[in-house]
Amino acid sequence: MMNNIIPMSKLFKPITILFAISFIFFNNLSAQFSSSENSQNSINAIAFNSISITIGGDFIVNGSFPSLNTERLDQFVTRIYNETKATLLTAVRSEEGMVEFKKNFEKYALRNIELKRKDGSELIIDLAMFRLTGNFEHNPYLKDGDVIVFPAYDDKVHFVSIDGAVNKPTEFQFVEGDNLQTAIFFAHGINTAYTDITKAEITRLKNNGETIETVEVPVYEEYPLQVGDRIRVLYSELNKQKYQVLVLGEVNRPGYIPISKNSTTLKEVIEKAGGFTPNASLKFSELVRNYDSFNTLRKEILARSVTEQNLMDLEETFRSNLIDLELLRMYRTANLQFRDTLYFKLDNQLRIFESSVSVDFAEINKPDSETSKFIVNDGDVIIVPQKSETVFVWGGVRESGYYNVDGQKSVWDYINDAGGYTDIAYGDDEVYLIKGKSRDWYLVEDHEEVPVEAGDYIYVKKERPIQEFWWYLGVIGSIAGILGGVATLVLLFK
Repeated sequence: MMNNIIPMSKLFKPITILFAISFIFFNNLSAQFSSSENSQNSINAIAFNSISITIGGDFIVNGSFPSLNTERLDQFVTRIYNETKATLLTAVRSEEGMVEFKKNFEKYALRNIELKRKDGSELIIDLAMFRLTGNFEHNPYLKDGDVIVFPAYDDKVHFVSIDGAVNKPTEFQFVEGDNLQTAIFFAHGINTAYTDITKAEITRLKNNGETIETVEVPVYEEYPLQVGDRIRVLYSELNKQKYQVLVLGEVNRPGYIPISKNSTTLKEVIEKAGGFTPNASLKFSELVRNYDSFNTLRKEILARSVTEQNLMDLEETFRSNLIDLELLRMYRTANLQFRDTLYFKLDNQLRIFESSVSVDFAEINKPDSETSKFIVNDGDVIIVPQKSETVFVWGGVRESGYYNVDGQKSVWDYINDAGGYTDIAYGDDEVYLIKGKSRDWYLVEDHEEVPVEAGDYIYVKKERPIQEFWWYLGVIGSIAGILGGVATLVLLFK
């Protein structure tokens, strides 16, 4: 009988598991009912607080839309615009359709918006001013039955622009009553980096668009503006800028070095960079000054606070056309044979992208040298490479790579160090010594007197690969065709 009795310890375990399962089941069931009840309460709350707002005028969509009575005008307008825009974009299937969409719907008026109340009162809303100041007087709560009317807006016509000595050159929607101080406010005020700012120049076209009027007014005057006015806050040249030089490589403190305008010497820059390290190669050091059209334009764009995406788009377009445009200018009056144009194009591209200044860094510590007195400019880049004690051998050799310099060795010795010629190497008559600094090529067979120095390159030319039979047959066929044509002409003349 004792064997039929189940110990309490064994009975307790399944009861505990059953209890735990039951607890989880009923807890989840309760949570579901609670969640359902909360969801229904939320829906009821939204329905209870819902009001109806009507949008009219020049907006992406017109009609009546639900809103919460806790929504302000800017929040409601932004929500309706984004929802409608997302819906419309799903129907756009072509690039032309996207262009048309942006033309018609991308922008809407933020100023001079009418807000009509059910009680007959009207408010003129300036959301642009609200977004600048955060003043909720320009962004009221909505009420049931409100009607929002957007004015007609064409940013090519209803605008005022301002630039010059301001913090953020901009263009904004013109509203009757705007004055010069309004424009300066939208441009985030006068830029304090400029000094003696006293005047603003206002340019406006006459109604026929063929004559222009320019007036200068005191910068702090509330001069009334007209639609289409273009304002320049006048200034002398801004000399208090972020002038700097970038130093890279074997210096003790590489990075950007602050400089003054037209007065900081190369020697002073190297001193500010902590001087050269023991591994610095003064022979191969360079000062790069790339002031081509692309970089000049890019710098101007950055100064005008163009958005990063617009800058990237402009860079891509300009970079793709710059070299071709410059090459066409060079070719216009050139007297080059066709076979010469490939080399010229190569050299011209290097000229555009790589504008090194001829400076001998080994002379930098001599007080009277041209190098120590050399004036650096804003945007210059100084590159100090690591000292090299090797020569690089490659091409038609068995073991390409770096080999230690030995002043007693010739080019042929270095080729032997590299394992000698491969089976496809031309041999001694096609070996070149390329100087590391200038990249000048010397045919060694004709210039054995040129010494091999650290940083140089030795290149062994390879034979052209053997072509397939059909390639040679095609060449022979072309030659035969030419000879046949010549023979026919000779027979005709006879």
